[in-house]
Amino acid sequence: MLRALHRASPSWALRGLSPPLGATATFLASALLPVFLPGCDRPPELTPAETSGLDDDFDGATLSSSWSAHDGEHFRRELHEGQLVLTPTANTVWYKADAGPGLFKMVKGNFRVTTRVTARSAKKPSEPVGNDYQFAGLIARDPGSDASGEESYVFNVVGYRKSYLSIETKTTKDDESDVLGPEWDSGDAELRICRVNGNFLVLKRRLGDTEWTLGTTYERNDLPAELQVGPIAYTYTNRWDLRASFDWVRFAPVSTERDCYHADA
Repeated sequence: MLRALHRASPSWALRGLSPPLGATATFLASALLPVFLPGCDRPPELTPAETSGLDDDFDGATLSSSWSAHDGEHFRRELHEGQLVLTPTANTVWYKADAGPGLFKMVKGNFRVTTRVTARSAKKPSEPVGNDYQFAGLIARDPGSDASGEESYVFNVVGYRKSYLSIETKTTKDDESDVLGPEWDSGDAELRICRVNGNFLVLKRRLGDTEWTLGTTYERNDLPAELQVGPIAYTYTNRWDLRASFDWVRFAPVSTERDCYHADA
């Protein structure tokens, strides 16, 4: 947290004397300079991430060993016709202290990660998923969450939210989650998370569009320089019915927030 603290008054002010020429402006300008208090989160100053070799277009016969699985016993992961397919097999969720299925790569620095994903019914793959809370998309997670036992991450997902289709975004810090769930017109989307120092921009666009729309920006100065980043899928229901298909996951370094809106993945 950034606070402005009044600095000690100069001797001329304490003694009730007139200030020397120019001293008033100098004092007023310095009196409210921003100061970081001990224990407050200072925005990190990061360099563009090294992302070469991280992209995956899922055109191989099997999933690359460069991905690490989280909660692997609760979802199937396979490559099918040039797509990564994630199929949760239990009631799972990314919310507060709960962490669900996902695949990660480690990314250090400022980056954007983009995917094209469809959240469809596993029983009727031509239709979007359509019951309870079932989503698929991207996450950027603090790798220290496993050791600390407290979840910290930002995610951007598409799917079904109780009674409507939605692109849901979430920020979770030490098991406390803040969620946005605006409506979306399908179970398909291109999604992006873009990190610039302490800011995480979550963006969305319809398949075939070239312009990105900002969902929101999360200020997360607490997250470390290196994060676990990749696709997730979860089914917060005892009637799980999600087939999450990802055409690709692509990474790129960024320097400014303007880079977050680059048309190419």
